[in-house]
Amino acid sequence: MEIPFTVTARKDTGLFNAKVGIWLFLASEVMLFGGLFSGYVFLRIYADYPWPERTLPVLPGLINTFVLIGSSVTVVFAWASLKMRQWRRFQVFMSLTIACAGVFLILKGIEYKAKWEHQAVRMDDFAVIEGHTHKAELDEKGHMHVAHGHGEEEHGTRFWANRLIFKTEAASFSLVRAYEPWVDTMLEQAKERHAELVASEDVFLYGHPADYPAPEVERKAAEQKLIGEHKNSKPSQHRFGKNSLYVAKGTPLNYRLLEKARGVFVAGRAGNAKVRTRVLRSKWDVAHAEHPGKPNWEIADRVKIEPADLAGKVVGLTPALSFDLKPAIPLVLKRSWIRNRPLAAGAEKASLRDDTSLTGHLEDSPIALAVDAVDFRFMAMKAEEADKNPMTVIERSWIFSEKNAHAEDFKKVWELHKKRIKKVEEHLVDKYGYKDEAKKIPDRVPTETERYRIGWKDLVQYARAQKMGVEPGQKEFAKLRPTMTEGFAGPNHKNKEYTEELHPFLELEIPHQKVSLESKFTPKWNTYYAIYFTLTGLHGLHVVGGAIVLSYYLFFSKGLYRRNPEWLANRVEVGGLFWHFVDLVWIFLFPILYLM
Repeated sequence: MEIPFTVTARKDTGLFNAKVGIWLFLASEVMLFGGLFSGYVFLRIYADYPWPERTLPVLPGLINTFVLIGSSVTVVFAWASLKMRQWRRFQVFMSLTIACAGVFLILKGIEYKAKWEHQAVRMDDFAVIEGHTHKAELDEKGHMHVAHGHGEEEHGTRFWANRLIFKTEAASFSLVRAYEPWVDTMLEQAKERHAELVASEDVFLYGHPADYPAPEVERKAAEQKLIGEHKNSKPSQHRFGKNSLYVAKGTPLNYRLLEKARGVFVAGRAGNAKVRTRVLRSKWDVAHAEHPGKPNWEIADRVKIEPADLAGKVVGLTPALSFDLKPAIPLVLKRSWIRNRPLAAGAEKASLRDDTSLTGHLEDSPIALAVDAVDFRFMAMKAEEADKNPMTVIERSWIFSEKNAHAEDFKKVWELHKKRIKKVEEHLVDKYGYKDEAKKIPDRVPTETERYRIGWKDLVQYARAQKMGVEPGQKEFAKLRPTMTEGFAGPNHKNKEYTEELHPFLELEIPHQKVSLESKFTPKWNTYYAIYFTLTGLHGLHVVGGAIVLSYYLFFSKGLYRRNPEWLANRVEVGGLFWHFVDLVWIFLFPILYLM
């Protein structure tokens, strides 16, 4: 049976089947992206924190806009070439379209990479610090030393200076939730520092009642007998009974051991549950026999499981295994692993999110970074909510205090920033005047972002101004600001002018206890970046999908072109409609995310 209108269009509508299908599909896509855009608008309007504004580098997004517009033109030319039966021209224009898709994805990859490498820290006083994290290493005593400068190669014991250093003496691993990558990381670090995690004591894990002698004396004797049998052997785990495990004191940790112990624990818990269910049912049978006709709720208080009912029928469960770290060494842990954050100075316990418990001592673990932005908007917002002067609160913050070894550098930048804002205020008054002459209330004032945020371009501009002796308000001052091309994907910490002459990116070591939240510029950081990656990532998948389809038409459709060129032209037209939609979505994405 031949399906009609696959090549030729219906006379009444002028449409062929695939064209109707793509319009229906695009209608569903409009609803998808429309919902996401609407969600973004509402989240931005009702955000309970200062929304990031113009934080993305404009130039990559602008180039991508023209790239996609150009690709929409070339895909039309490719379709027109097929209609004119010009295969070579079709190949040229379709190749240009696919090349544009490749350029778009490369630029988007550069942009993503810059975000994944950019560190952000929100302090406990709501100051937000942005920058690039330094590397650090541990000395022989386990103390952290920062290697200043960005871009050092990671090797040996070097790590990013946004980790926690916990000198660990012992660790207890949950048999249910211990996370293999974290266990392996601890074992690798122990091996690097010539240490070993070994079982703290002899442990017997019972998974079946048949292996668990009822009388306490018999159980202890059986355990001592087993310990004696393996006393002269190398410490390890040994199966005994139907489903039980003996872990000798001194047995080295590995994840396979935890898996075996987990299997015993789960089997024992399942067996205990069956026993309790059986005992409970028998209790209900007795209660119903003694009180016939009465509803369950009246006799429920008579149905109780007593310890004697379970004696000899259930096994004792061990939910965790404890290991000593010999010798005690500092473990480098990601802050996101810690559950009880922030840890107090010198804390002796640390609980990880997989229920691992560490015993030892928290070493000094500052976040060391080269600062390329300082944002006081959140702090100013909180100060206004408390009816306090934002400027007073800001200037009393930790960044400007004596406790910060680099406070003087930040004070110089802040004073220059205030001078610039003062000049901006004067310019706005000169241009727009006052909306209330009597009270001298200006008609226009600097935005919150201009007033309370110092971005990387501001830092470079201020550093150049200090070097050249230029003050805000002078004509030369505005010319010192970095151009759009100078920071293509954001602040470049490897720029020779910055590293050898200006040093605009201030050094800072933020004490662990001052850190409220730290993250790269990923969805974890805030709602804005969660939406940014969702929208641009989904759009990027559409670009990849469209490029694959168009590539198929280019490389594998010569046979169809020879048999029925009109059919291929119809397919390319449908693919082109989808490609136009992808372009249209970006036309909305670019101003919303990059310019507003």
